Amino acid sequence: MADVRSIALGDNTVHLVRRGGARLLVDTGPDYAGAWEALGEGLDCDLPDVVVATHGHHDHAGLGRRWQEAGVPVWVGKADGPLTARPLLQSPAEEAAMLAWAEGTGAPAETMAHVRARIAARRESARRAAESAEYPEDGGRWPTGLRYPPFEADRLVDGDGEAAGVEVVAAPGHTPGNLVLAVREEGWLFSGDQLLPNVDPLPAIQFVAEGEGLRRVPSLAHFAASLERLADGGFTRCFPGHGEPFDGAGEAIAGALGRIERRCERVRGSLHEAGPASVYDLCARLYPRATERRFWQTASSVQGQLDLLASRGEAREAGGVWEAC
Repeated sequence: MADVRSIALGDNTVHLVRRGGARLLVDTGPDYAGAWEALGEGLDCDLPDVVVATHGHHDHAGLGRRWQEAGVPVWVGKADGPLTARPLLQSPAEEAAMLAWAEGTGAPAETMAHVRARIAARRESARRAAESAEYPEDGGRWPTGLRYPPFEADRLVDGDGEAAGVEVVAAPGHTPGNLVLAVREEGWLFSGDQLLPNVDPLPAIQFVAEGEGLRRVPSLAHFAASLERLADGGFTRCFPGHGEPFDGAGEAIAGALGRIERRCERVRGSLHEAGPASVYDLCARLYPRATERRFWQTASSVQGQLDLLASRGEAREAGGVWEAC
């Protein structure tokens, strides 16, 4: 018999799963001022045997080093090892790959100027989060801003596995090494950011090492494939990385897949009706105001939908121009 204790930490929720005498914590918790102390109170001295971070983002793996200093091993998906081990965008190659993608969308010069400024700001923010002993002042979703001291995971999970009697399932897409966890006899899914109540994470522009270079990951295509795999799992209750646990996990998975499909249909319809277009032109056609105000988020979303259509043989790209198949 398994049981779960869910602990809210600002905008995040971590879950202590006890099964067969073993204790596993899903996600490390975010590192804001007071988070470690709040987590200790929530656990009531019931320390886990292992912590599994569902993915390497700062709000899900930020306390990884603290857990290791407390003698608790931290596991991370293999492809997310670089996300925990070093801050984002500190490598010239990574920055160059991001800029090359943005330029490849066909974005005009004034938009590219904003992109360069955004990447520079993200790079500096990631550096401060990794190196500063102080917490940033602007909290927003948490009581303070977040730190993210880098750490090397105690184990890099490659594919599916098991930790402390809980099933660990590879679910790439949200990040390259994204994981979810499951206790199937209870119908429980610990989803991280893979499944949230009525919220779909934007597809990210992300890269993995390939040979001596970097390869862009088709995030949404992988994310949708992971959801489809989970749809066959018979899950009835979801413990997400944000918000309260909820019932109807299977219906929530179906709803997320349906929303993805509707967005893809809109992109496919534009290619059929208005003809071939660059990513930027598609953004301007479909979301003109959002493209002007939030180009990166809008273009990331449209790129994800194009990647998913391409994986199905329903769209193709040549020379920066996309067309329907």
